[in-house]
Amino acid sequence: MAKEFQYKAATSDGKMRQGKIFAENEKMAVARIHAQGLIPLSVSLGGESDKFSKLEKLERNGTEASLKKTFSRMAALRLSFGRKVKTKDLIKFSDHLSTMLTAGITLNKGLLILSELTENKSFVKVINDIHAQIREGSSLQQALEKHPSVFPPVFVNMVRAGESGGILDLVLKRVAGFLTEIQELKDYLVSSMIYPVILGLTAFASILVMLTVVVPKFAVIFSDMGVELPMATQFMLTAGNFLQSRWWLIFLGIGLGIFSFKYFVSTPKGKDWWDRLKLKLPMVGPILLKVEIARFSKTLGTLLNSGVSILAAMNIVKGVVVNNSLKLSLDRVYNDLKQGRMLSTSLERQQVFPSLAVNMLGVGEESGKMSEMLEKVGDMYDKDLKAAIKSFTAIFEPLVILVMGLVIGVMVVSMLLAIFSLNELGI
Repeated sequence: MAKEFQYKAATSDGKMRQGKIFAENEKMAVARIHAQGLIPLSVSLGGESDKFSKLEKLERNGTEASLKKTFSRMAALRLSFGRKVKTKDLIKFSDHLSTMLTAGITLNKGLLILSELTENKSFVKVINDIHAQIREGSSLQQALEKHPSVFPPVFVNMVRAGESGGILDLVLKRVAGFLTEIQELKDYLVSSMIYPVILGLTAFASILVMLTVVVPKFAVIFSDMGVELPMATQFMLTAGNFLQSRWWLIFLGIGLGIFSFKYFVSTPKGKDWWDRLKLKLPMVGPILLKVEIARFSKTLGTLLNSGVSILAAMNIVKGVVVNNSLKLSLDRVYNDLKQGRMLSTSLERQQVFPSLAVNMLGVGEESGKMSEMLEKVGDMYDKDLKAAIKSFTAIFEPLVILVMGLVIGVMVVSMLLAIFSLNELGI
């Protein structure tokens, strides 16, 4: 049974077309769009929201083999007003632009099409500015450099390598894949920590209610009876009274503490101290180290695979690493590379990577497959990272429950002690 599909497509000269077509499924709809001499950019079932759009296949005959690319489904039901440019926007940008360049659409026309397809209004302004610079004679890399808050250094430098090597479409596809992996890792971290954070906030709220609502009610009863309360009960009552009458001091103290801490870690000495401390924290330190190693390996491997020299790639990767302690170590590795040392040897000297990763990189250097080995190291630490996060959340959740139970239990026991004191007085 034929269904109605809505589509957006581009002509071979870069003009936008949209309309409706009837087909049994999306694959048949894409084929019929191709039959009309159009390049499909999005195809969605008629009557449904455009928030789910998909490019099933893009085929074009030419001197090269036929192109077959698939866009993954992308959720876009978000308010675009005032929205900053996010990693998902960059993924769509690089993926779509790569497909259009491969299909034979010029960079100038491809950017014009992207400005019409992009829903993020902030990003549309950026794309329009890039398009204007391209028309004035700038290269894509030069245009991207004018927006450092949107395009990270690794993005700009990979585009530079693609333009210099005449493989911009392939490099953009690699950028899209790289950014997708980074985004998936971020999403996994956030989703893994949602439940523990909610559990911790619930525990804190429960304790706050006990101190400010439940305990003061008992205090009124005991004060009316003129009973001397046990030390534990008096401490609980004092804490509850302080929270009720001096709560603003607590918030002021927390605010000053956060401000002082942020100011300290913003200084070079403080940032270096904090980054070294984070790597030494139990359970958290190994997770942060795995994040940095995975990011370093994947970025360096992608750059080398895109034709960037090892020195230039290392200079870029230093900006990708967040931890200042590791970044200083990579500075020394970079200096070693300038002196002709091997990457694996320099990493071993600086004790940046675990021995397994260093040995794997050494094998990659000997076999001439350095970029492939770096990507394998990144994949390996990605898997280890997810396992470590899973173990951390598995321990963190019962730990929060245990602490919450102990604190509330102490409160309950302090109240019971007061009640038992009443029985001793014969009340």
